[in-house]
Order: sequence, then structure tokens, then C-alpha cells
Amino acid sequence: MFKKYPEVGLLLVRLTLGSIFFLHGAQKVLGLFGGPGLDGFVQWAATVNIPEWLAYLGAFSEFIGGILLFLGIFVELGALAVIGVMLGAIYFVHLGHGYFIQNAGFEYPLNLILFAVAIVIGGPGTFALWDCCKK
Repeated sequence: MFKKYPEVGLLLVRLTLGSIFFLHGAQKVLGLFGGPGLDGFVQWAATVNIPEWLAYLGAFSEFIGGILLFLGIFVELGALAVIGVMLGAIYFVHLGHGYFIQNAGFEYPLNLILFAVAIVIGGPGTFALWDCCKK
């Protein structure tokens, strides 16, 4: 009934996930889009007991991981970076609030982890910049 295009499906997941992490990372690292910037994020992270070094690592992992995913280069590395960020977000911020997002639970970061795992398993999909680099 419906023609299947798994490569396009992976592309859409990769572009969506990459843009989510790039935009949120740009808020933290660069202060764009109304974000706190790096100093503001590190200060906030201290209020939820995230060590300073881990706050820096998380902010840059989110930003760079999002870029890698969106462009389709080193996608497995980018996906693993954002998986680490979301595991940290669940542990430090969301775990004590249950599952559902309306209570600040871990529903949303868990879904982002699963999308990133799908990228690790399925690859970047079509139109990845890496495909151009291999030629």
C-alpha cells in the first residue's frame, strides 16, 4: 500500500535530532536563541550538582554532536555524544520527577536517546555529507 523509504526515514530522524541538539547546544555554548551562554549554563548546572567539568563537556557534546548529526559526518560519534548528554540529563535533572514530561520527568530525554540509538544502528541515511567525503 505504501512504498517504503527507510533511507529517507533515517535522514529525517538524523536531521531532526541534529537540529534539536545543535539549537540547544548553541543556547548553552554561544548564548544564541535566548540561551544562557556557557557561563550561565555552568552556573545553572552547579545548582543541580553537575560538576563544572561535566557541564562544559555536556554543553560542547550537545553542540558538536548536533552539528555532526545534522551534517551526516561521524554520525555514530555525534549520536554517542548526545546519548551521553541525555543520560546525564536524566540522572541529574529528570530521574526524581518520574516518567512524564509534564512533571519534568525523563520521557523526552529517553526518546532522544532512543532516536540516537536508531542512528547508531541504522546509520546516517541518505544525503549524508560523509557520502561526499568518501569519493
